[in-house]
Amino acid sequence: MSTERGSKKRKTRSGCSGIELTSAFHDLQKFRDKIKTEDLVEPDDSNLESVKLDMEIDEDALAQLDSLLEWMDSKIKSTKKSRAFSSANSTLMSNIQITEGPPLSLKDDVAQRVDAARLAGADHFMTSGNMHKLLDMLLRLVARPSEASACTWVDAFLYRASAMLPPTKQMVLNVKYNVSPVSVPTASGSEVILVGFIDYTVVVTNDVKIARYFLNHPGVRNLAQQIESVLGFFVVEAKDRDVKLDDHVPQVLTQLYAAVTKLKKTHIQGTLTNGYEWLFLVLNVNSNGKGASYRISDRSYSAAPQDTGVNMVIPDMPPDMIAGILASWIEHSCEDLLEDDWFG
Repeated sequence: MSTERGSKKRKTRSGCSGIELTSAFHDLQKFRDKIKTEDLVEPDDSNLESVKLDMEIDEDALAQLDSLLEWMDSKIKSTKKSRAFSSANSTLMSNIQITEGPPLSLKDDVAQRVDAARLAGADHFMTSGNMHKLLDMLLRLVARPSEASACTWVDAFLYRASAMLPPTKQMVLNVKYNVSPVSVPTASGSEVILVGFIDYTVVVTNDVKIARYFLNHPGVRNLAQQIESVLGFFVVEAKDRDVKLDDHVPQVLTQLYAAVTKLKKTHIQGTLTNGYEWLFLVLNVNSNGKGASYRISDRSYSAAPQDTGVNMVIPDMPPDMIAGILASWIEHSCEDLLEDDWFG
């Protein structure tokens, strides 16, 4: 008799639901993370929940656990729809329950705020004067328009903002930030996976050692593991100057929502810009954890060069205003708008 039939492997099917599989995956992932990060001690049978087990786990067992986690992750993701940030539109916003709130308007004391912003970071290399010189150099040096040329202007403003932060705050800038897939609930009760890149993310911490750690380990997962040290997480999306910024608001909102979900925060702030024009956005997660509301500046604020009839020049006040807003928002990017914010 042939043994071919007997040698075939039988497939074993799981009877668990997607929710059960996801729950089991998260529990195993927590266990896997603890193996890497926690010291293990002898258990006390009287209170097993409060102790950690002292056990040796060999590399083969860890490899099998990692393979199982990888398989579970792939199965969970295969049952959900995936959407890239760049494909976001108003339909997706409605589906993941992101709604618009009142617009943000600059307060009347903007002139005084700009005067104060100019003085911030006076002992730093990137002073207000040096920022203006850098922008003037870029105006005469870098060909335009393109997203890459726009980023040179974004860089200048972010460098200036870093100089304006209090000395106790450390800023870490990450370019082309890859956000690992994050599942968010939809209005229909299902889930959708948000994935993609963010042009810039800015992390703020008051711990020098943690700042050095973030420089070498910028992933959201690493940030989440040090969440108590993350005081701010700011998002910047840069665009070509030939495109309409308003058309890309859904993209920034999905980036903000994915990041705030990953970090388990309730507030997050960001900006959409082409280097010249700047839109500012703040997103607040709904109290039930499903969806969010956002506020966006009532218009884009411009630092675009001005034509004098003879040549193009950098305007005097707008660059310092935008740098001031960026510095304030970056420092408090995981908080709701404060009373002394630039916007009301």
